[in-house]
Order: sequence, then C-alpha cells, then structure tokens
Amino acid sequence: MPEISVIQAFRESKMAIRPLLRRFGVIKTTIVVTVMAVVLSVAVTASVNFALNGSFSGTAFLLSVITPVLIAPLFEYRSLFLLDQLDKTEQQLRILSITDDLTGAYNRRHFFELANNEITRIERYAGICSIAILDFDNFKMVNDTYGHIAGDQALQQVSKACMENIRENDVFARYGGDEFVFLFPQTDETRARECLDRVMSKISEITIRADVEIHPKVSIGLYMFSPKVNTLDNILQNADLALYKAKQTGGNRVV
Repeated sequence: MPEISVIQAFRESKMAIRPLLRRFGVIKTTIVVTVMAVVLSVAVTASVNFALNGSFSGTAFLLSVITPVLIAPLFEYRSLFLLDQLDKTEQQLRILSITDDLTGAYNRRHFFELANNEITRIERYAGICSIAILDFDNFKMVNDTYGHIAGDQALQQVSKACMENIRENDVFARYGGDEFVFLFPQTDETRARECLDRVMSKISEITIRADVEIHPKVSIGLYMFSPKVNTLDNILQNADLALYKAKQTGGNRVV
C-alpha cells in the first residue's frame, strides 16, 4: 500500500535522528539539526564560492547562516515531532508485545526467545545458566473462595516481589495461569537459590485483603543448565520435576 511505503521511507530517512530524539526531545533535537544545517550550508557555500571567485564574501556567509536558521526549524520541527510520536508508539507496542498485561512480567513467547538465545550463547561460548519454575500453592482455592479479583491481586503482588528482587539481567516471565519462570544467565545453582530464597522471603510478607487476609504461598523448582540436557524443553522438564518435588514435600519452598 502507498501509505505504508511512505511511512517506511520516512522512518528510514530519520533513523539516525532517533537516538537524539530519545535523549534530548523534539525542541533540543530541532536546534541540533538546525545547527548541523547551518554548518553544512556554510561549508557548501564556502566551497562553491571559493571555487567560482577564489574567495568567500561576507554576504554569502550571512545568507548561508540565515537561510537554514529560517527554513530548517519550520520543516524539521513538525517531522521530528511526528517521528518522536511514532518512536514512542513503537516502543509502547514493543513493550505490550513482550509483557503480560496483568502482571507486567515478560510473556511466555518472549521468555522462550530470551532463553533459547541464552542456551545458544552457552553452547557457542561455554558458560552456565539456571532456570526455575514458580507455581502458587492452592491458587484455585483462592480464586474459588475469595474471587478472581483476590487471585489477580495475588498474581500481581507476587510478580512485583519477584521482579524487584532479581538482578537486572535476570528474566522473570509468566509461564501460564499461576505459573511463572525465572532465567538466571551466568548463574550457578547456589547463586540462583540465594536469589530465590530472597524472593521467597519477600513473598512471605505479602498480604491480600479480601474477606480475610490472604498470604500467598508458592513453590519453586530450580534446575541448572547441563551440557547433557541441552534443549530448553528438557531443561524446563527438569525444573518442573523439581517443582513437583517441592509440592510433594509440603510446598512453600525451593527445591
């Protein structure tokens, strides 16, 4: 469609300006672009004038400065404003496409993308990683007894506790329903367990106020990447087995 090609051409022509827009905003970027236009105008005018006359007149210099100062802001501000709005919209769409709308955690699809990239990196350059699956204990009972609003609050607050107590490069995602998954790049089982113990401690402080106070409890199964178990499906199966063991031994623990 013609309008799509126009938008694509607009985006490509302005791609180099986006970092400036994100850092300085529309007005400051317009000033920067205007200054660049002035410098370019002076350079081109000086070169042409010198080639034709062997000198550079004051009038030519003045025109080469004034012209882009008057013209560039008029043309650039509007286009930069549109580009800024487009960039912000694309960033918002990108965030929506990779996150779970209820909890704010990454979604399942994005987790698989990141986890497969990490496993590929490990296989190529060597290294380690750990993966853990978190599952609520008796979550159906919470929904059935106190309602889905209380259940949603439990999911949200537990997710928040998890995201706030992992490292910046760790990954936390909603795996499905009341199951969540962690990816700990370059992390052995001991360090991953330390992080999960900290998460469990924060979860134990959560209180959901419904008809009564609800204290969500979760179980976590942890598994460290092994070269012998080199597919994501197999790693997740092993983490799921550890989760099952945590449930069978009473729940509310990391195994």
